[in-house]
Amino acid sequence: MISEREKTLELAMKAAVSAGSLLLEYSGDRVKTSPKESLRDIVTEVDMYAEKKVISILRKADPGCQILTEETGRLTGTRGDKLWIVDALDGTVNYVNHIPLYNVSISCVEKGNPVVGVIYNPVLGDLYYGAEGYGVYRNHVRIKVKDGVPGECLFAAAFSGKKYDPASRSEEFLAFEKVNDTSRGCLRTGSASLNLSYVAEGRLGGCWGKANKIWDIAAGIIIANLAGAHVEYHYLNPEKSLVSYAVAVPSAWDYLSGIVLPRK
Repeated sequence: MISEREKTLELAMKAAVSAGSLLLEYSGDRVKTSPKESLRDIVTEVDMYAEKKVISILRKADPGCQILTEETGRLTGTRGDKLWIVDALDGTVNYVNHIPLYNVSISCVEKGNPVVGVIYNPVLGDLYYGAEGYGVYRNHVRIKVKDGVPGECLFAAAFSGKKYDPASRSEEFLAFEKVNDTSRGCLRTGSASLNLSYVAEGRLGGCWGKANKIWDIAAGIIIANLAGAHVEYHYLNPEKSLVSYAVAVPSAWDYLSGIVLPRK
């Protein structure tokens, strides 16, 4: 008999794949963009189309649910025990520049903790999904982190927007430089959810971000955690959904956290 957690996971997968198909449908078009908080923080009409698709699917199957989305914001519901967190297009800059590194990211949160996560890259056909008590998979194959010497690992970073705490921006670049110079390298993929998926699958040794939005990472956090990564995250500003996080394979955790996390 299928459990409630598995039903939740299946619903998230259905919504992610449906939204991903819509993203592909518009991917060859010239997409109109509008700026938000910075030059690289943009929104398109396709973001909205995909988000509405996800909301429709979730609300039809779970009418009383609460939903937090990147573009619409928080949608209230009668159920206080469950919150869906949705980023219907993570990697918008990549999307509008026809770089195939973008995803639909959907997570279900219970009592403040992500318990279900789905990340779908429709171009590559990569579907990452996991749930507490169920495990974590990519396209029906179970995945796990790959331990390795930090100096032989590849890492990825997601920087904050310059409007948030500009005084500490130099610290972010210094951390990026140190990781880049003492490992196989450090990337900026343009998609936080992609980074977390790649840690879970063993492609990356770790990733981190400062002042990212919770919808960027909620699904990836549970996927990476279930795959065996060491995960730490905290809210910088709950009202603005701003979070900072660091994630790494066990053998690289001390190395990465020692560089990117603030000294206590």
